[in-house]
Amino acid sequence: MYVLKYQKKGATLSRFPFCCVQERMDNNEIILHLSLIDGVGQGTIDSLITHKPWDLELHDLYHMTISEITRLFSITLAKAEAIAKGLADRELLDHELELIHRYKINWMTFYHDNYPILLKNIHLAPTIVYWQGALPADGSKSIAIIGSRNINYYGISVIESFVPTLVAQGWTVVSGGAVGADAAAHRVTVDSGGHTIAILGSGLLNVYPVSNKRLFADIVDAGGTLMSTFRLTTAPAAGNFPARNRIIAGMSRGCLVVQAGRQSGTRITAHYALEQGRELFAVPGPIDEQLCAGCHELIQQGAKLVTSVADILVELGHSAHEFQTTPKKVSKPEACAAQATIPFKAVGNSAVILRCCTQSCSLDELAQQTGLAMSDLYAQLFELELSGLIKQHANGMWQRN
Repeated sequence: MYVLKYQKKGATLSRFPFCCVQERMDNNEIILHLSLIDGVGQGTIDSLITHKPWDLELHDLYHMTISEITRLFSITLAKAEAIAKGLADRELLDHELELIHRYKINWMTFYHDNYPILLKNIHLAPTIVYWQGALPADGSKSIAIIGSRNINYYGISVIESFVPTLVAQGWTVVSGGAVGADAAAHRVTVDSGGHTIAILGSGLLNVYPVSNKRLFADIVDAGGTLMSTFRLTTAPAAGNFPARNRIIAGMSRGCLVVQAGRQSGTRITAHYALEQGRELFAVPGPIDEQLCAGCHELIQQGAKLVTSVADILVELGHSAHEFQTTPKKVSKPEACAAQATIPFKAVGNSAVILRCCTQSCSLDELAQQTGLAMSDLYAQLFELELSGLIKQHANGMWQRN
């Protein structure tokens, strides 16, 4: 496994920060430094490497003027200014590498042999991949499972029905680590003894949502992967999630949409899957169910309608004789609390939370009513939300379903 540490070969940790004492740096560290500069992405870095004169090394960038960078690498003056200014800020790289060492983060560049091959082949693949846990799968047997944050009993039943067979056939489940369908897909995969990759819309040292911290730890402990393409301390922001969705599609051979409204962010991932030439699957539902409207539109636009996991596996190259599936009876709405992905009985503090959330309730109000520490409250809310008993509105307020 390719795991870069802050320590240079033959050096000791007492020599931090190494940028100030080492005359030359490894090319991978230079690429990491470039990736940390605002406005410098994979396209620019690839241009630097592709157009580099044969007698120059990447390290020479640190000693070039703006005009030299512009002339030698055929890039704009504004981009050259950003590169020169960013490379002059050695602390930018020192800080990232110190965090990598302190928190035992693994990382690789686009140019490493172990970079996931499917992801490498998408347009402008991310320059740097950070991860905790297992080395990210190459994608040859990875399938994305995505859906609404407000997934209900029907969507949960589909995930419970499909995932164990996918795991048994050696498939890795990829999703975005969000509450709702993503969390259900990750949890059922872990509980089925499989490997799952959670791709975050924030840095690995600033995970979001916080309520899924326990789930993320369980994923890593079970041999799965927590992955991000953002610098380690990046906070979650609206613009990060479309970028994350593109990576989810890029890491997978196919993408299964379980439930999605017409305006769901899930459809962004579906769009990327089609754009990247991935197989797209969608689960139909009741025609008057808004959570299924997005799936119905995707089916009308050419996504494969699936009613069993066999529909997916056959499309991905399996023989129908390789496995047997038994359709699972979908729970009725009134039974969903008892038959959700994580069986859950609302007692004690959970019952108090549900009573508080008869009307919209803030996190602070819930903490005051239950007396729980925030970490424990987040865990309780996660269980209730995944069980379909509670939901969080866009304004952060919690309410019973």
